[in-house]
Amino acid sequence: MQLSFKHALVALDQSESSDIIVACLPSFKKLETEKITLFTSASIPYPGGLSEKSDERMKETLERYKSIVEEQGYTVSSEVRFNINSYAPREIIEGATDHKADYLILGNRGHSKVHDLLLGSTASETMQRSHLPVYLIKINATDEKELEDRKLYCARACRDSLNHILYATDFSETAERAFNTLRDITGQHSKRITLFHVQSKGRIGTDDPQKLEEFNKIDRERLEKRKGILEKHTKAEIDIKISYGSTAHEILRETDESNATLIMMGSQGRGYVRELFIGGVAYKVMRGSKIPVFIISAQRE
Repeated sequence: MQLSFKHALVALDQSESSDIIVACLPSFKKLETEKITLFTSASIPYPGGLSEKSDERMKETLERYKSIVEEQGYTVSSEVRFNINSYAPREIIEGATDHKADYLILGNRGHSKVHDLLLGSTASETMQRSHLPVYLIKINATDEKELEDRKLYCARACRDSLNHILYATDFSETAERAFNTLRDITGQHSKRITLFHVQSKGRIGTDDPQKLEEFNKIDRERLEKRKGILEKHTKAEIDIKISYGSTAHEILRETDESNATLIMMGSQGRGYVRELFIGGVAYKVMRGSKIPVFIISAQRE
């Protein structure tokens, strides 16, 4: 089934990172996005636990963002959802379902400065549970020693994200779903695509040079077939690369060495066991990536 990206739900925590995310949104027109829903989840400790002033401030902030995004040419709706002791990842996913969004756009930093050097727990937990594709905007912090002096910035401009896509595959069903999405979105916007597979260290047989050579031959043929499919949809230069080692490490290494602008991959690979947990490789890539990551969710009933 072909995925649509006409409608994105954008999760905003109304911190400094939200300004950066909103500024990035014009770039998503390349995905043929037409509608944006701006969404903030606010947890309150008890009924009436949020002051009227704070309530209005959140709504006013979202209205300000709405005006900016409307000027970008989108149809825009917005919601601040207040719930007692709410869990933001669950609220975001339920909000996407209620608004009938096609995919999610998230930043990787939360509001708390204590965690501003780590992947935001809201982003990672949302990705673990999402039935929709998730686009992660990488946001870094400057190196000032004092937390209050640090400034956030977009690590890689979203407008360039489709220039060089690194598509990582283990040939699983979800990876194929990601490939079909890659085929549909590249078009005229991509200049280069790298089809990348890692012979995972520890897989039975990969420590045998003769067996490894056999694996490489089979998988190169698989990648060549996918290259042929892409060539019918894009004029981008298409590379095929196969590596050996720790899968997440090799994906991140290749991303740096090839100067890729976006990593695209499936959320669960062949080791996928339970619906509520994202694949370990995808999780490590999201934690370590210096560029945006586009995670295509597994097909779920």
